[in-house]
Amino acid sequence: MLRVVSDREVAKEAARVNVSALTLGQQRIVTLDRRWRAERVKEAIARGGEDLGLIRRAVSSLVERAAPEISRLRPPRGRDFGPER
Repeated sequence: MLRVVSDREVAKEAARVNVSALTLGQQRIVTLDRRWRAERVKEAIARGGEDLGLIRRAVSSLVERAAPEISRLRPPRGRDFGPER
């Protein structure tokens, strides 16, 4: 978890939450496919308390907030992109 959350204590807490979810047959809550800001993950876990459903919703809201920034990317103009002919 230290690869995705830079703060050691937050990484331990995220790992604990993930193990709890995996034990119940659920998917990871803090995924390994992106970097997370430690203070936001810490706040999201704190808001959820011990309820994995609340923690999952709080963490997923972090992902949803980041998504609109990505959607603003636009393809290059003109036909000068893609494979060469």
